[in-house]
Amino acid sequence: MKFLHLSDLHIGKSVNGFPMLEEQRHIFAQAIGHIQTEKPDAVLIAGDIYDRTVPSVEAVRLFDDFLTRLAKEGVTVLLISGNHDSPERLNYASRLLAERNLYLCGVFDGKLQSVTLSDGYGEVNFWLLPFVKPSTIRSIFCDTEIDDSYTDAVSMVLKTAAIDYTARNVLLSHQYYTAAGVTHVLSESEINPVGGLGAVDSGLLSLFDYAALGHLHGAHDVDRNVRYAGSPLKYSFSECRQEKSATLVVLKKKATSV
Repeated sequence: MKFLHLSDLHIGKSVNGFPMLEEQRHIFAQAIGHIQTEKPDAVLIAGDIYDRTVPSVEAVRLFDDFLTRLAKEGVTVLLISGNHDSPERLNYASRLLAERNLYLCGVFDGKLQSVTLSDGYGEVNFWLLPFVKPSTIRSIFCDTEIDDSYTDAVSMVLKTAAIDYTARNVLLSHQYYTAAGVTHVLSESEINPVGGLGAVDSGLLSLFDYAALGHLHGAHDVDRNVRYAGSPLKYSFSECRQEKSATLVVLKKKATSV
């Protein structure tokens, strides 16, 4: 199965007072062209769709145009909310849009949402985990002791999902994942809790065939088959040396090549 991994669109963002809508419109047109050439089965967008919780009218129109063009290509779209998004706003009309193969998961309600697609090797389960905080998870799983650790919060979500890891599984998630002993260099446009308290142990994702991550703006691998796609545009001076790209993934029989 082939899919395109995007993240951190930040539609409506301005850089030093300069609106980026035209640049974003151009990059979305490039993405459509790439989809027409590569013909992926799905497009995964790993959060931070908008730059603000209350996006401008122009930003909403641009995203609507992008989704409409994706739907015309007949590609399945799976997307989650990030820490910049309003989960409830992004979740609007999600059940209706699912009928058009546009799966929007803005709110985690206690059950990890999944979408199953099939190819010549069988089924692939896509798990949609929007940005979550420990306080949210504590309020949902009130009978379980959960501290302020983001690792504990994500671990609880995954444990209660009853994922069959003998099947092929892809996780779509927007958190600050780090490998043991590794500290990421964040750009100026990324929100990071003081002292890195929002970090999640990437070891939790080791059993997934691929983890499509959002939040960090520089594209890079965290662990084997655990990857940040990065933002499609440079949104701060600290990102000026970053190579911007989209990640095309080919998932075979219990193996991934990127």
